[in-house]
Amino acid sequence: MTRSGGVTASVVTPQRVKDRIFMICFAAAMVAAAAFSLGSVGYLLGFNSTTLIFIALGFTAMSLNFMLERAQPVGVQLTYVALAVIPIGARMALNMPLFEQLVASSTSPVLQQVGYAGQIVGLWNLVAVAEEAFRAAMLNIADLFAKFRDREIQDRYRILFANTVWIAFHFFQRPMDLGIYWKYILWLYIAGLVMTYALTKAGLGSATLIHLITNLTA
Repeated sequence: MTRSGGVTASVVTPQRVKDRIFMICFAAAMVAAAAFSLGSVGYLLGFNSTTLIFIALGFTAMSLNFMLERAQPVGVQLTYVALAVIPIGARMALNMPLFEQLVASSTSPVLQQVGYAGQIVGLWNLVAVAEEAFRAAMLNIADLFAKFRDREIQDRYRILFANTVWIAFHFFQRPMDLGIYWKYILWLYIAGLVMTYALTKAGLGSATLIHLITNLTA
């Protein structure tokens, strides 16, 4: 705690964060983002990484309640990560090759293969951290737009609001064409509900790991 001009302010430190899993993912994401941004100056990867840094920082600040108060112990969070099988299975059922992976040539040296693998994990971790922080912030922000007397209705509204805005997030760089992307949107709702469940029941760390595993298995 610090005191300045008679006003007491709370300082957020890693020691105060209950959600250690998200804190580790967040730190790794910031390192990876810095590497991509500085190593790919003038390229789309660099621009996107810089954008994701700001998204992750901004929306993490807006969802600190999940990190400081609502996170479950690490063991409980890891149990919820098993829910990743649902979005993975749904993607297979809908037969959607959605993501492009960075794949090294089969003739590349082993160390280069490891380097490419590290880049893939770093990039998808950055995406997972940014998007789950965004979702958590939207759960908080939803209350600013509507309030229902019934707690159950309010919770359902918050979940619907957060995931609908999260889905819109995915179309900032692609056209919103239902004829082409209806399966993708359906899958996003399925995956989003799973990650929201883990987020609210266990913590940001669980949701982030589910997101990361889902993307890595695409």
